[in-house]
Amino acid sequence: METSPPEASRPKRRFPPMNWFGLVAGALMLLLPFLGPWWRATVGTGAMDVALSPFDYSISLLGQSISSTLVGYFLLAAKLSVIIGGGLMIAGSVGAKRWWGRRLVRFGAMKVFWMVIGLIALLLLGAFFLESILPNLMSGMVEGGTMQFNVPYVEGVATSTIQMGDAATITAPITASLTEIFWVAILVAALGIAARIYHRRLVKPEKPK
Repeated sequence: METSPPEASRPKRRFPPMNWFGLVAGALMLLLPFLGPWWRATVGTGAMDVALSPFDYSISLLGQSISSTLVGYFLLAAKLSVIIGGGLMIAGSVGAKRWWGRRLVRFGAMKVFWMVIGLIALLLLGAFFLESILPNLMSGMVEGGTMQFNVPYVEGVATSTIQMGDAATITAPITASLTEIFWVAILVAALGIAARIYHRRLVKPEKPK
C-alpha cells in the first residue's frame, strides 16, 4: 500500500515589521488639533476668558471676542504641520524597513514635543511679563495709581489689584489651569519620542560582510 508523502507545511504569513509607537502617535497627531484648548484662564467673574493651544486660541473681554488674522495664519500653519507630520509618521511606521521610513518618522516624531515646550515657555514668559514688567509700565499712567499683578505660573489661583489713586481699587481673581487635552498632548509627545528611539532599534544597519 503506497503512502503519499506528507504535504509540505505552508509557511506562515509574516507581517512586515512596523513601528507601533509611531502608528499610535501618528493617529493621535491627526486628532490632536481638533480636540480643543490645552490651557484656560479666567479673570474675575467672566470679565476675561482665555483659551490657548498651539492650533487655536480664544480671548473674550467683557463678552467681546478678540482675534487676530495674522495669529490665525500662524496657528493654521501649526495645525497643518502636525496633521502632515502625523500622516507621514503613519506611513513611515508602516514602511519601517523602507529606506524612507526612518526619515518620515523623524519628520513627525518631535513636533508635538516642541509644541508642548513652546506653550509652557509662552505661559511662563507671559506670567513674568504681567508680574514684573507691566506694572512698572502702567503704574505711572494714573497719578497716585499702582498696579500689582499676581499671576499663576501655568496653573493656580491668584489675585491682582489695580489702585487708581484715591478714586477706586479694582481687585480680580485670576484662575489658570491645564486642560485634559494638554495631557493627551504629553502622551502624544512621549509616543513620538518612543517611536523615534524604537525605529532605530527596529531598523539596525547591516554589518558589512
